[in-house]
Amino acid sequence: MTGKIKICLRGISIFCLIVFFVMGLLGCTATRHTVQKTVIPLLDTSVDDLVGHLLKQKNGAFIKDGLPGALLVITGLTELAPTDYDLLATTSFLYCAYGLFVEDENNEYAISLYKVGTDYGIRALKVNNSKFRKAVESGTPVYKAVKLLTKDDMKALTWAGLNLAKRCTLQLDRVELITDIQDGIALIKRSIEFDPKYAWGAPWMAMGIVYAVLPPYCDLGGGAEPSWNAFASGNKARNGEFGLCDMFTARYLAPLLKDERWYDELNNRVIEMDPCKLDGGQCVVNELAKQKARYNMEHKERWF
Repeated sequence: MTGKIKICLRGISIFCLIVFFVMGLLGCTATRHTVQKTVIPLLDTSVDDLVGHLLKQKNGAFIKDGLPGALLVITGLTELAPTDYDLLATTSFLYCAYGLFVEDENNEYAISLYKVGTDYGIRALKVNNSKFRKAVESGTPVYKAVKLLTKDDMKALTWAGLNLAKRCTLQLDRVELITDIQDGIALIKRSIEFDPKYAWGAPWMAMGIVYAVLPPYCDLGGGAEPSWNAFASGNKARNGEFGLCDMFTARYLAPLLKDERWYDELNNRVIEMDPCKLDGGQCVVNELAKQKARYNMEHKERWF
């Protein structure tokens, strides 16, 4: 059975569970409670399985074209279970993933995706951590409230931070829109504090991007050296097999260092790498990296 067929069948099973869930919501109170207790755990498992199958796909174009439909279904599902931490956090991850797929072609659309992804991540944190929720709702800035987050919040805090940071790096020409960048930095640093190898090293990668675009005199710690150190740490997290890290190093740090040769070497390394060596076959992550590395090479003038 091909990967595409498995994904389709998984999508059908999720749809059937959604129908059953909605029917339960329309029933009496006792029926609603029974259905919620029965169906939501099954939906969590089905969505996790679907995401697992998506990550193992080798066809990046197929995933890119299919993600909008998957996002539509999973977003609707999440709104039917608005206090389910895992669904909220997974939805945040998927919005970040789709934003990465489309940002090179449609900057504004990607920004809107990252905004939604951030919202789902923060919602997940509020559901999972009452201390964080109470602090934020009482007016404490997110960058101060992150100290209340624990390792149990890892998934949501990571993707909330990555969505927020990526959005801000696409809006540098509108400074008034990125005043919350310190929230993203604080969330990412908290993720790194708990597990520096989480999500293939993506939090380190995000810090590398942020440091590269922020000036050295900025209070948030920008500049070439911290960017280099962050990207190097991200690269080590998966022994050089996380292609997105090299691709973004080429896109942001190589131009800062005015090193065109290194830019070419990094992008060509990603283009030529075996995408399925990452975490036992999570091919689509590096297929995305390859797509973006090719874009880098075709549009080199954007960065030099």
